[in-house]
Amino acid sequence: MADEKIPDEGAVEKAGRWAADLAEKVMVNGVGPITGSVTWAEDRLSRRQGADYRAPEDDERRSPEDMKDDIDAVVARLIKESVAAAGTQGFITGLGGLLTAGVTIPANVAASLAVNMRMAGAIAHLRGWNIGDPHVRTVAMMLAIGMSAQNVLASFGVKVGQKFGEQMIKKIPIAVIRAINKKAGTHLVAKYGSKRAAITLAKGVPILGGLVGGAVDAGATAVIGRATDKALRDGTLRGEEPK
Repeated sequence: MADEKIPDEGAVEKAGRWAADLAEKVMVNGVGPITGSVTWAEDRLSRRQGADYRAPEDDERRSPEDMKDDIDAVVARLIKESVAAAGTQGFITGLGGLLTAGVTIPANVAASLAVNMRMAGAIAHLRGWNIGDPHVRTVAMMLAIGMSAQNVLASFGVKVGQKFGEQMIKKIPIAVIRAINKKAGTHLVAKYGSKRAAITLAKGVPILGGLVGGAVDAGATAVIGRATDKALRDGTLRGEEPK
């Protein structure tokens, strides 16, 4: 197609670094009106458990497996809240204004990606992953931008069907993680770096999902949330066997 071209190498690297930095911001500290992934997830878990809630550093805190019913319910709530945020144009516009990315990604897209990254980080945390680790954040970030579990596994050199846990991820040199972030940059630029990506409806609501399979609209946020949860359950990343 005439409007398709190979992403510029510099733009790809820039997008990859931006995505990794954004993931750290929204997952660890939060940005603008949204709190970080762990703070958000723990708040919702404490509301669910009430007097039975124990903070992560509490020796009496149960394992994710022992809290499965509660965590399942909280994950569903986190996805629901993220879908609501992604579908609220005023919220997305305001958040996008805080994300001066300097990359060829529209502000409304950046804001929606931030919502999805925060959601992915919260799900990863509840499923037993340590998102304080940059290796883990890379996994959550790749899922949040719409990459399939199969593609994430392939980026790490793992065969589909194999379980890929946090301890395995931490053995990967950080230089390799940077190269993997670059793949995420390729994904972002390919999907959102063209003129078509900026096309919006009358009220400015992005319609990337219908045009280029983007992960921007609220419906896509729901899909990404469910896919992320499925991929990260039991503290392992898993892709489906080819049928």
